[in-house]
Amino acid sequence: MPVRRGDKWEGRLKIGGQVVRTKRFDLRRSAVAWEQRQRATFAEHGYDPSTGKVAVEDLLPEYLMQREGRVSKTTLDTDRYLMPTEGQLAGRSKREPVLPLWFRKLHVGKVTSAAIEKWQDDLSKRGLVASTVIRYRDSLSSFFSWCVSEGYIAYNPVTATKPPKDRRAREDMRPLPAPEFDAVVKDITELSPVFGDLVLVLGRTGLRWGEARATQVRDFVEMPIPMLHVIRNQPEGAAVKAPKSGKGRNVPVPDYLVPVIRRFAAGKAPTDLLFTSPRGAQLHRTSFVRATNWEATGRGRTRHDLRHTAACEWLIQGVPLTTVQHWLGHGSIAITARYLHHLGDFADRAALDVLNNAAKKALDERAARLGRIDPATPLGRTLDHGRGLGLE
Repeated sequence: MPVRRGDKWEGRLKIGGQVVRTKRFDLRRSAVAWEQRQRATFAEHGYDPSTGKVAVEDLLPEYLMQREGRVSKTTLDTDRYLMPTEGQLAGRSKREPVLPLWFRKLHVGKVTSAAIEKWQDDLSKRGLVASTVIRYRDSLSSFFSWCVSEGYIAYNPVTATKPPKDRRAREDMRPLPAPEFDAVVKDITELSPVFGDLVLVLGRTGLRWGEARATQVRDFVEMPIPMLHVIRNQPEGAAVKAPKSGKGRNVPVPDYLVPVIRRFAAGKAPTDLLFTSPRGAQLHRTSFVRATNWEATGRGRTRHDLRHTAACEWLIQGVPLTTVQHWLGHGSIAITARYLHHLGDFADRAALDVLNNAAKKALDERAARLGRIDPATPLGRTLDHGRGLGLE
């Protein structure tokens, strides 16, 4: 039962007569409810409090060892930052360890949500941006999930805390409107027909640059419908891995793109790279930018803006948001919904055309019913105004 501690009520969880966790509340009933939840959680997992008396730093090496071969190299490298380097331990490195000494010395069974929050706050005070803190937080959460599965603790303390918010301005999306995109493709095609085809594919399929670099000929199928299987990703300087979302996806290919992709596939084996340079080599940013004079022909856009261009074009053409989410490989519909804020004048113009067409139809119908209308009347002035707007 809870005990009084000053002006607070302390809930205490006892296992085998030993207090293994405490938490203080303003109200006694809150402390009672917390005790009940904790007992249910520990009963469900069959937790033995003595197993949690192992320091974080003593379990991390075992955890990292079992991660090898099970996760990507990039993920494993991030996980390894949880352990200090030899230079950090010897004081030769200017970078502080991701996990400070006080945290590494904690028993895994004694790590609380308050400790997690303090650690996150300390990283932010060092100047690390929220996205970096969240990446380290995810690694730490995976570690504690492993501790749960191994029976060291009953629950993951990271899941009880909120991740830091990224308050930086998001990268501006600059999709190319259809006429401007067509002009970009035309200009690049004049310099390099192969790269002109590539830009057309990227701007109408939404493939990431790394995904295009890793796509093989066999990933393009035409039956039962033309589509690209996006199952690999290879950013420059990295090994082939799964797409960013961790899952593959299928992107339907419109009819006008089929002959374009066929040109890339011509004369290649099924396991050859599909999208290659004019000389048949794997795509590289430097050669692409140089051959296309991208700084000028790209209208100030980045290569990734071609992905944004595809997404916005799909939405303008009426493709449902959930379908766009699948085609882009987004894990959350909220990420895809950001494109709705970047459609600009073209989406507004499409909606305005609908309104104008409806107004024109209504005016024509009224004119047909009433015959000749006196221009001096309100209806006559309305009709004249409509003609002045081109609604005739």
